[in-house]
Amino acid sequence: MPSETRLSGRRLDLVVAALLLVDCLIPGFVRLAGGDFPWYGWVLLAIGPAAFPFWRRHPRTVMFVSVAAVGATGHLALGPLTWLPAFVAIAVTMYSGHRRTTIATVIVLSSFVAWGNWQHAEFQITGEMLQRSLLVIGWLHVALITGESRRQRDAYMAEAEHTREEAVKRKAADERVRIARELHDSLTHSISVIRVQAGVALHLARKRGEAPPPALVAVEEAAKDATRELRETLTMLRDDDGHRLSRVKSLADRYRDLGFAIELECALPLDDTADLDEEVDHAAYRIVQEALTNAVRHSEGDRIRVRVRRREDAIVVEVADNGAAVRAVPGRGITGMRERVDALGGTLHVGPGEYGFTVRAELPAADTTADTAADREVRPQPAAAEPGRTQ
Repeated sequence: MPSETRLSGRRLDLVVAALLLVDCLIPGFVRLAGGDFPWYGWVLLAIGPAAFPFWRRHPRTVMFVSVAAVGATGHLALGPLTWLPAFVAIAVTMYSGHRRTTIATVIVLSSFVAWGNWQHAEFQITGEMLQRSLLVIGWLHVALITGESRRQRDAYMAEAEHTREEAVKRKAADERVRIARELHDSLTHSISVIRVQAGVALHLARKRGEAPPPALVAVEEAAKDATRELRETLTMLRDDDGHRLSRVKSLADRYRDLGFAIELECALPLDDTADLDEEVDHAAYRIVQEALTNAVRHSEGDRIRVRVRRREDAIVVEVADNGAAVRAVPGRGITGMRERVDALGGTLHVGPGEYGFTVRAELPAADTTADTAADREVRPQPAAAEPGRTQ
């Protein structure tokens, strides 16, 4: 399938350097055809183009080298073509943001050009002297203005892109608030009614000295869990500011209240100063939340260990409980975690570990995502061959 290739970065710099070299060598060959041309002239003509590929890291050095090289060829009277590397170097240095240095260089160079042409005209102001001076000085200022205008254009485009992204984020936040409001008005009230009715029925049964039906007890517990999870979801929808992982401590505190001893080790700052990609941050928090919920529901142990640490290229999230280290039967919880991890190009392990039953996710620290879910190998856990938990 044919693909469009576009020159950019290093390749573009090399192509421009090659064109500048050809442009500079043309006057040398013309001079050589008409007579003698010193060997060092070729070196001076090649210095400017040879230095150009380094402009991205050392723009001012490239400009000074190009200007010095063209100044050194002035006595050879090679014509205006040899000035092109200096013009380009001035433009890219101005584009790089070194405004004062570039403007000062252009002013000084313009003064030397005018002085040199005036001296060559035996300090007489002639039409030829003015023409030669204004030609070079004019192109120097064109290069200066070109670099500044391109810099301002790119800055404007970057600001416009940032403004567009902010507008999209605001629109998404408004949509999240609307969804939260609809969920609250519909599901929360209905689940609360179910919970109240089940609680009243249990209370009346116990008051009469009867054993509450197991199904009714299950309904009340399920309603409590659904209410708590729905409130957490609504909180996340309404409040999307700040890093999600900064809330891991408060999340662990809530589960401690349920009788579990939770050991929390987080190598990242538990506040909004953590330098973390938003999607990775969100996925890491959700994985911790889902793993804690599964441990509380299904674990036979009483201790949970939560670890969040950062390697050079990945964020590692690990939640392990000291319950029976059995294999897991994939349910919605595990499937949801795997989908989040695959979407970011990470890896997920769910099953027995050194501590006990372990959920371990590795998420890329950089802002990279997998092209498609099919491009990655998904490692499903064995299903019903042996006893396990459904999560």
